[in-house]
Amino acid sequence: MFKIAIFRALQLGDLLCSIPAIDALKLNYPDAKLYFIGLPHMRALMERFDCIDEYIDFPGHPALPEIPHDPRELARFILRMQAENFDLLVQMQGDGTIVNGFLTQFGARRLVGFKLLAPVGDSDWLTYPNHLHEVDRHLALVRFLGIEEASRAMYYPIYPADWAAYEHIRSEIERPFVIVHVGSRDARRRWPVENFAYLSEYIYRMGYQLILTGVEAEQQLVNELQKLMEFPAVNLCSRLDLGTLGCLLTEASLLLCNCTGISHIAAALQTKSIVISMDGEPQRWGPRNTTLHTTFDLTKSIELGRIENEISHLLPSISF
Repeated sequence: MFKIAIFRALQLGDLLCSIPAIDALKLNYPDAKLYFIGLPHMRALMERFDCIDEYIDFPGHPALPEIPHDPRELARFILRMQAENFDLLVQMQGDGTIVNGFLTQFGARRLVGFKLLAPVGDSDWLTYPNHLHEVDRHLALVRFLGIEEASRAMYYPIYPADWAAYEHIRSEIERPFVIVHVGSRDARRRWPVENFAYLSEYIYRMGYQLILTGVEAEQQLVNELQKLMEFPAVNLCSRLDLGTLGCLLTEASLLLCNCTGISHIAAALQTKSIVISMDGEPQRWGPRNTTLHTTFDLTKSIELGRIENEISHLLPSISF
């Protein structure tokens, strides 16, 4: 059996942006077994996608900051990768400066992917297209390898079991609602909680229920937001898994969030969103459908009134 492995040891949003390219690989190699090598805590996400046949936990590397690493675990991991005898190993971990040499240790028959600057005429390495959106960057690699695209669209699978688990959440929702997500793994990407509180009041006075979301590590941040609110909100922080979060987003009227993983799930589900970008790269990470989503680059001076106007544009006013 032909064996393909993809290396992308990154976080939720990074992975969702690579799914169209991974789908293309599966489309063009339908009889191959496709392995995905990623961070252990991203297993639950990637196992939702049927283009992935087997998920392999990456134990970390001293030059990659995402998770701590144990040198003994890394040595065992490399031996396992060598034993797999991959026919094709695809590097989707940035420009390759850090990982390309490391991936040669896997001993795959062919290693392809990105380089900071690839030699002219090289059939295995593409110069990293830094100017493209993250989705299009990986589709460019697919085209470079002569592989037919399946679709440019992101998507997010939701299963019947997810909807069944969501029923107890739905019982707490009384009217059309907006999700407010103040967290982000990277603190530099977090807009001040006070600004979220200000816009939440604006949304509440338009007639919408406010739903607060976040992971367990963001509980204090979400609680801080709720304390600033002088109106009711449903706090679902740490109460949702990937499936029930998808259901919630499917039924939401709008998502207000930082540029982080949840914004990519909303984009995949075509849920309207206002995304606050604090990293100066909205052209790389902001949702591509600007009819449904508006990304504000907060490295530039933008008044809250402009965001209020965009909320009014995306949300019909309702009474309650």
